Amino acid sequence: MRDLPLRRGQLVTTFGPGALVISPEGESAMIGALDKWYHDKNEYRIETFDEYEIQEPRLRSLLKVKQLLMPPDFRPSYQYKNAGGAITQTNTDLYIPLLRFPTWHYCPKCKTLHQTSMSSRTSWLDCKECKKQMKMIQVPFVIVCSHGHISDFPWREWVHGDEYTTCEGQMKLLSTGGATLDSLKVKCTCNAERSLRGIMSRNTTSEMDEDRVSELSKRLNEKEKKLYQCPGNKPWYGSEKDKESCSSFPIAVLKNSINVYYPNTISAIHLPGENTEVEKLIDMFEKNGITSSWLNVADDLEDKIKIVKKLCPPEIQEYKHSDIELAILYIEGGIEEEQTPEKVNTRNAEKELRKKEFETLIQEIDTKNLKVKKEWTCEEVNEEDTTTFFSLINRVTKLKETIALTGFNRLSTNDDESAQNQILKGKELLFKDPNLPENNWLPAYKVYGEGIFFSINLEKLYSWEQRADVQNYFNRLLTRSEKRGTNVDDSIIKPRNVLLHTLSHIIIDELALTCGYNSASLRERLYLHDDQCGILIYTSSGDIDGTFGGLVRMGRKENFFPVVYKAIDKARWCSSDPVCSEIGKYSGQGVNNLNGAACHSCSYLPETSCELRNLFLDRTLLIDPQLGFFKN
Repeated sequence: MRDLPLRRGQLVTTFGPGALVISPEGESAMIGALDKWYHDKNEYRIETFDEYEIQEPRLRSLLKVKQLLMPPDFRPSYQYKNAGGAITQTNTDLYIPLLRFPTWHYCPKCKTLHQTSMSSRTSWLDCKECKKQMKMIQVPFVIVCSHGHISDFPWREWVHGDEYTTCEGQMKLLSTGGATLDSLKVKCTCNAERSLRGIMSRNTTSEMDEDRVSELSKRLNEKEKKLYQCPGNKPWYGSEKDKESCSSFPIAVLKNSINVYYPNTISAIHLPGENTEVEKLIDMFEKNGITSSWLNVADDLEDKIKIVKKLCPPEIQEYKHSDIELAILYIEGGIEEEQTPEKVNTRNAEKELRKKEFETLIQEIDTKNLKVKKEWTCEEVNEEDTTTFFSLINRVTKLKETIALTGFNRLSTNDDESAQNQILKGKELLFKDPNLPENNWLPAYKVYGEGIFFSINLEKLYSWEQRADVQNYFNRLLTRSEKRGTNVDDSIIKPRNVLLHTLSHIIIDELALTCGYNSASLRERLYLHDDQCGILIYTSSGDIDGTFGGLVRMGRKENFFPVVYKAIDKARWCSSDPVCSEIGKYSGQGVNNLNGAACHSCSYLPETSCELRNLFLDRTLLIDPQLGFFKN
């Protein structure tokens, strides 16, 4: 595949292993498995990962991995040839593996279908009918299943109505004119032809069945009436032969559709440890490139301390011997900050991270990677004053966020409950050989940002949530969720959590008009579990927008509350009303009807800004004259 520039952050948050990316020329390629990352153009793996390692012991211990590594940046070696001894550059010519996918192409002139290999670097192929080289166009469809597999559309099998067909005739992808799949058909030289109608649908009465039979599976074996099952291909492993048995029923999707790849990420805001001296030492180690691989050179702890003292500046002599020992143990993973069970899924890991973050963000902090300033605290709730419904506002003038990729889903974002260890399942998708010692790592990315942290009065929320009219109204959402078979954590589906989520969205929309960041650069972080009811609105865009202080400035009391008032006032009317409000109240809207009065005109944010993928939103709980929390 031709070279394609990608940002390092994209390789963690958008285009991880198994994802399809589109080049400026319109060619699509698949990102290869993590086994082949950090290899140079000669297929040699680099020896040391010091410059890529991210020190985040809390996140690393929760994910049970030895290292968190930043994706490699590309440095062309030709720039450093004959430059003299003054310039020495390591880790040059490191490529992220790209594989051509889908492998089926058609000729733009005669529409004949041709298949090439995944390693092909060009779309110029010899057309068998035109008898000359043509720049081929990749077919628009692939087939995917809910277990993470992706395969080329079975063109030959479909047109002959038999998955075991032996016909080797030339096929054409023809259009009869029109905008639907009914207008596309495949034709073979053996006179077999078939329309593509129905390949992207699942017609069934049972919406509860997540893996229900697709029309493609029902109709592919037209002659034998046998269900077609997923071939189980994993092309991102590097070969068409990489496959496993799969009993799922695949469905055809457009290759650039959003449901082809849903990355599963987990993020942690860097929190200062109880021992500030150890925290400073860990920062010093990271700054001077001291990582676990450096420390593994020596077996004895005293020898490791000697190595550290040689590599660090003279200031290290001011620290206690015991603190240096402790910092080394943290770097090596010998001490885990969180005691977690053997099997940990993504949800539990998120809960563990959020608990400690909430406890930290309500305090005043001043460390290198996290600075929190107290702005305002409510003394007493006054029903006539909306301001007092908030319990505190803190301005986060600096924070460091680490985002790690733990796996991915296709077709649906729902987690598979039958997989007790979702993170282990994710590693098996990201790595071809996840059990190798050198593959005990995950890709991660760190960014710095700023934000506003605020919380709502917990007693006020509890009393509002227990009201009969609120419970009766909210039961409709619960009923819709159960009917759709949606697998969501019970701790999220509560009236107060939907309220907080919607409040976060409308405040972000209003902040985007005043703070200097667009809404895609602002993100929410929700603290919804147990006795937590906080929201952190922050920016951590490391490339387009910097941290200019605009968001922190809006966290001042005299700026923040006018923004809240305007946001709540705007939420009372949507440009799609009365349709948005009425549909939201009675039947729900959005994916699986999991939203109430919420749509693109009033409450939705860009997908990258929302933690719950624009689900569980309802303005009614905020502003309804009878049951709204801010009804006055």
